Amino acid sequence: MWTPAALVAFDSLRNGPEWRRWSELAKAAPPYLAPEFFATVRPLVEAGTPLVAEAWTADRMLGALPLVLAGDRLRGLRTEHSPGFDYCGDEGGIDAIWDSLRDDDRWNELVLEGLPADSPISRRLPELARRDGCPVSVRPDSRHPYFALAGFEAAMHPKFRANVQRCARKAGDLVLERILAPGAADLAQATRIEGLAWKQAAGTAIASDARVAHVYEELARRPEASLYFLRIKGERMATMFALEDAHTLFALKVGYDPAYAALSPGHLLVWKVAKDAEARGLAELNFVGREDEWKKRWTDRVHEHVAVTVYRRSARGLVRYALRDVIRPILPEPVRTTPHSPLPRHCQRADFVGNHALLDYVRGRLAHGFGIRSRLKRRAPVGQGAPSQFPVGSWVRVVGGTTLRGLKFTTVQDATIGHVYKVERHVRRLRDDHGRYRAIDRTVLLEGVDCGDPPLGCGRHCPMMYRDEWLEAAEAPHEAQPVKKLPHARVKNLGEIHATLDLAGRRDGLTFLPEMAAFAGKRLPIVEKIDQVFELDRWIATSHPLYILGGAHCTGAVLGARGPCDRACALLWHQDWLVIE
Repeated sequence: MWTPAALVAFDSLRNGPEWRRWSELAKAAPPYLAPEFFATVRPLVEAGTPLVAEAWTADRMLGALPLVLAGDRLRGLRTEHSPGFDYCGDEGGIDAIWDSLRDDDRWNELVLEGLPADSPISRRLPELARRDGCPVSVRPDSRHPYFALAGFEAAMHPKFRANVQRCARKAGDLVLERILAPGAADLAQATRIEGLAWKQAAGTAIASDARVAHVYEELARRPEASLYFLRIKGERMATMFALEDAHTLFALKVGYDPAYAALSPGHLLVWKVAKDAEARGLAELNFVGREDEWKKRWTDRVHEHVAVTVYRRSARGLVRYALRDVIRPILPEPVRTTPHSPLPRHCQRADFVGNHALLDYVRGRLAHGFGIRSRLKRRAPVGQGAPSQFPVGSWVRVVGGTTLRGLKFTTVQDATIGHVYKVERHVRRLRDDHGRYRAIDRTVLLEGVDCGDPPLGCGRHCPMMYRDEWLEAAEAPHEAQPVKKLPHARVKNLGEIHATLDLAGRRDGLTFLPEMAAFAGKRLPIVEKIDQVFELDRWIATSHPLYILGGAHCTGAVLGARGPCDRACALLWHQDWLVIE
């Protein structure tokens, strides 16, 4: 007979008997379900209190489910660098864990994303929650491509197999290194190679975040980890960070030197790693992560995952369930879908996308008067200001200046003094951060100049405005500007995007503006990745990565008849609206 246990603090388990029991329980589970793995990736988890829901019988642990409590929302303790997430233990322990969760009134919403569709908890937890009157939503989630290792070469598409073999012959001397205990030099070289092709520019490379780099250093030294290199004529040109158990190799990160792109080094590396894993008796190679196009060349098989959301039978929990899962699906299509919805949509500048706890959010809003003072100061829309003397498309040199008619020449703009830029747009009218409309005289936006990265910029990379007095006419540069190679993302179709939105047309606080629908299905370059913003007078991490895509700027269309607004802010895209290539 199991004994229910309340949620316990994650840190209180360290170095105690419960930690050892959890480690023993996870021996037969995938390596990412061991407590040591959760302890390693914990620094990357969104802000909140890490907890563990346990199930016991006598002195034996039946199961463990690590969670994070942020505000009144419980989430699984997982990150984008976790190869998977699941309950670890006997199926009978799920009942005890649910009893512990049901009796803990700190949460109103329980969200478990990335659960295997065939996991016992994906089936049993919704049954138990519904039995006790708690509304439940189960929706499809990520799909992880994989292929069986036994005879994998024969199963490859003939044309693709021929191309890989041709690249191998062209490369000549190919050697695979598998390092089980990498040193600092090996890790540094792997991290460098992993970011060379495009990931560093997109901000998704390991080296882009010191916390991520530290996590991978720790993971690479774990006994279930392997660090691979592929050498061509003695030179390391591709790398892979991987975890494995007795059955599966999980390819966490793959990178290559673009100087060898003609040889398809990523595919050669996967081919060699798969041959090695097959020879060692492993049964499967799991790519984890998204269904990238290059992975589809290897396989059309995927592991299906689901996201389970349980709402407590409380006023707040029931209201959330009603709005998201009852009212929204039965609304008429024009109301339910963002591009044509008559429901009010706000400019993204009014969105709070930081990972604020509820109490911090309320305090911040109170400190700012909930915008009441700003609303009282708003005037009726005004006309447009005088146009700039510099035509759109002309070239100008920044000569510098000081605050002029309320517009400050900022520290960020100091770095542009003496440089030549193309005039991208005239700013003659805008809606400011307090919702007031202002006529702007003789002001322009310059191509490629924005507020930049923290700590100088706010994190949203807003275009910088320049008065005519701060500029002088210039000749076009004689030398062509170097073209920066950028990674790309495909915007998902509208059906997929709408499924992620609440009634206000938002995902994690970020509004999907109607004009963004025009980009659905298109492939655009990734200009910036945003993981922190300045909101409510402090820097704070976003709850999920946000992206800025090239050629996608706000036109002010959301303002309707109250427009126009010439700020041309970069549109922010939630990671759930994109497929990163």
